[in-house]
Amino acid sequence: MTTDPGPHDPGTTHDPGPHDPGPDTTEAPAASGYAAALAELEEILGQLERTDVDVDVLAAQVQRAAQLITFCRDRIGNARLQIEQVVATLPDD
Repeated sequence: MTTDPGPHDPGTTHDPGPHDPGPDTTEAPAASGYAAALAELEEILGQLERTDVDVDVLAAQVQRAAQLITFCRDRIGNARLQIEQVVATLPDD
């Protein structure tokens, strides 16, 4: 009797089914930066506002939008911290 080792077994390939999103795409667009992430978010929003959105595509787009929002929030938080550190080093008038 053979058992299916499953998608997490090293040395096997995972064949995504119709409802499987495929490979993990949680990596933020670090190389392309905040502006590119924001532009992608705007593109996704435009697609979601259409009346003919495919439900399978909708789920993937919402997931990607959540990833991009997290990325943008992190970038804004880091920028805020850096600005506060620079301002703290300025001499008082």
